[in-house]
Amino acid sequence: MSLSSMPASVLPEEDCASAAAPSGHPPAYPPATYAWYVIAVLFAVTLLSQLDRQLPSLLVRPLRKEFGISDTAFSLLQGYAFAIFYTLAGLPLGRMVDRGSRRNLILAGLLCWSTATVLFAFGQTYTHLLLARIGVGIGEAVLAPAAYSLIADYIEPARRGRALAVYYVSIAIGSGASLLLGGWLLAAIPPQGMPIGMLGEWPAWRIAFLVAAAPVVPLALLLLSVREPVRREDSRVSKQADAQSSFAEFVAHLRAHAATFARVLTYPTLLSITGYGALAWAPALFDRSFGIPVSHSGPVLGVIVAAAGAAGTLAGGYLSDRWIARAVPAARFRVALTGVAIFAVPSVLWPLMPGPTPAFVLLFVTVLGLGLSQSAAPASIHAVVPNRMRGRAIALYLLLAGLLGLGLGPTAVALVTDYVFGNDASLRYSLTLTAGPSALFGLWLIGSGLRPYARSVAAIQTG
Repeated sequence: MSLSSMPASVLPEEDCASAAAPSGHPPAYPPATYAWYVIAVLFAVTLLSQLDRQLPSLLVRPLRKEFGISDTAFSLLQGYAFAIFYTLAGLPLGRMVDRGSRRNLILAGLLCWSTATVLFAFGQTYTHLLLARIGVGIGEAVLAPAAYSLIADYIEPARRGRALAVYYVSIAIGSGASLLLGGWLLAAIPPQGMPIGMLGEWPAWRIAFLVAAAPVVPLALLLLSVREPVRREDSRVSKQADAQSSFAEFVAHLRAHAATFARVLTYPTLLSITGYGALAWAPALFDRSFGIPVSHSGPVLGVIVAAAGAAGTLAGGYLSDRWIARAVPAARFRVALTGVAIFAVPSVLWPLMPGPTPAFVLLFVTVLGLGLSQSAAPASIHAVVPNRMRGRAIALYLLLAGLLGLGLGPTAVALVTDYVFGNDASLRYSLTLTAGPSALFGLWLIGSGLRPYARSVAAIQTG
């Protein structure tokens, strides 16, 4: 039996793909079965990273009561305490992703954010909670750049859109599972809490964060089974040039395709303002506007986020690869335009509905469109940057989406509620006022960027 026909599990750990490469030719991609196994492991790790992301959105009432904070102060836990450090740490970590062992970086990040999640559960002051969320942000910062880079080196370009979409589904399912888990725990645990061994009586919100961190050990062991693949690059680029890729070269590439990157790196930011704002405050809206406690709305919202997000993401991956096969201009980026066209109007209207059922339905459509458009971002970016720059490109995308989306989305809604309306019951209007401009500007931004994006793709392909 030749090395090329051996299963990936018995190939050398340093490079499970390079053994199959004839001299002078690019190495063969790893066997599809092992490649999808790696995606499954990354899927599970990313799902865990999402478990604590949406938990705070279910806990507005108990956290405000226990720590005496406003909507704006709460939004910092959900937004900027996490987002600022998540995004700023992503830049140097993106550089490490481009040069070091991506598997080991993900493992270190997993241990970091899981520890911080446990510390959040033990927090005794608002400052403790802020510091714990900062730790979660730093730990998770390496995950997306490293995971996207690994997938690009495991899956050939013709199937990469679907592979990235399958991986991206973990975000939707993880967010949904977070809401389901939190809603179930809030319903199952008595209001006074329940005893946790020597820790005494603990409220449901603390228990929820302990549960969210519990799978860390088996997932860490699973990660150890992932092998670092060979880094792939166009045959015109030497290994020495790949190793010496500099920040100046990266900036020069961005400038050479400024019209493209001004859009492909910016549109996810605008959509994140709408998406994270809605997800952060949806449980509170159904509580304040319709009298539905979060223990009841949480599971419904969890199903909506998981089902609509997964459907939109998988549809986006299918469309992306289908349009690539049909040579549709700007195929990857065009998927994003389709998604925004779907959710632009529902994202503005769902908070204004007179009853919970139409609000849930329009929120489903909003999440579906967001899943379609947001999942297009990594594949769109990969198509317009060389391999040796992908880690930094994804880190820059996450920097912008984090600072101005993940951070600003929840906080903007809270600021409008606290300082424009000054009334908790006006949350629905705050959501509409923040979603509308972001969705419309995002629609224009993508639509006007199709031609420059197509030119950038052609330039990358022709060298």
